[in-house]
Amino acid sequence: MRLNLDTRQRAMLQEMGVRIWQPLAPVVEMPPAIEVIAANAFPVSAKAGSGQNFQVDSALAAAAPLAPAARQDAAAPRPVRAAPPTPSPAPSVHISDGSVQPGWRLGPAQRLYADTARVGGARWLVLAQAPPAALDAPAFEGDAGRLLDNMLRAARLHQDAGAVLFAPLVRQTIAGAMDEFLAALGALVEQARPDMVLVMGRLAAQALLASSEPFGKLRGQPHALHGRSAVVTHDAPYLLRCPQDKAKAWDDLCLAMGLAARAG
Repeated sequence: MRLNLDTRQRAMLQEMGVRIWQPLAPVVEMPPAIEVIAANAFPVSAKAGSGQNFQVDSALAAAAPLAPAARQDAAAPRPVRAAPPTPSPAPSVHISDGSVQPGWRLGPAQRLYADTARVGGARWLVLAQAPPAALDAPAFEGDAGRLLDNMLRAARLHQDAGAVLFAPLVRQTIAGAMDEFLAALGALVEQARPDMVLVMGRLAAQALLASSEPFGKLRGQPHALHGRSAVVTHDAPYLLRCPQDKAKAWDDLCLAMGLAARAG
């Protein structure tokens, strides 16, 4: 194959370092390359005017690079996830406005120091706040029971009292429990006919006296319970936790002994 290069093309190749081995040949005049390409690619219509321009513009548009939006390999739109269904609201539950008030339960009465009771002595009823486990337990069971025994012996109830009845009081939350408790308490007081009612425990004292006064103000003074004299003091479990208050409990016992002696 023979290359027909003009003088200018040869000079450019020489500047680029390309050696030309073909012998020189006469240069044949050729139309410019762009005119040849245009003539072959876009044949001119017999009619001049708008038709020729339309063919050229169409070819240029076809040769132009596709816009990103027109590419076939454009990223497909992501599927739209359906929103999770909204949970239906839970059915409302009507709650009664009436709240259950804390109540009390009266344990079985136990007779203390029956073998050493003194004829004609004062009659005592000891109502002691206790945990639920002690509802049916013996009065002097455990550390709290031994402390209770020591307190009553210090007050000489084991020798001077004509009768000593003990009943534990257990706090609980049961509807209607307070009404049953008060009825049972009234029956016990009527049966025992005590000269002195010793109420042991802060919560028990406030409940039996139907008082919201601080326990410190309820202590140190006489009260009336179902028509009987009553004195309030600390319960034995509390004194085990706070032994510094044993002196206050002794003062309360001295007050109760003095009132019981006058009543007997």
